[in-house]
Amino acid sequence: MRQLTLQVCAGLGIAPEQIQVEQSEADGAERMTLRLSFEALQRLDGREHRVAKALRQVLSAAAAAQGKRFELVAQAKD
Repeated sequence: MRQLTLQVCAGLGIAPEQIQVEQSEADGAERMTLRLSFEALQRLDGREHRVAKALRQVLSAAAAAQGKRFELVAQAKD
């Protein structure tokens, strides 16, 4: 999941060095938190958050194929 997320972000023009990824698992659901710069977060959100929604759908489908649930959270770096 991490590699897929980094590949999608690279396709959006976000360098992997700009992304901090934290992964955790609870109650059978995998949670990934992305910490990005404000500019990178805007690029990931896209218009009306369409890009972020599409990324969540792709990752959820990949997790469902493995019999898991998936949650993606994107935050701006402090």
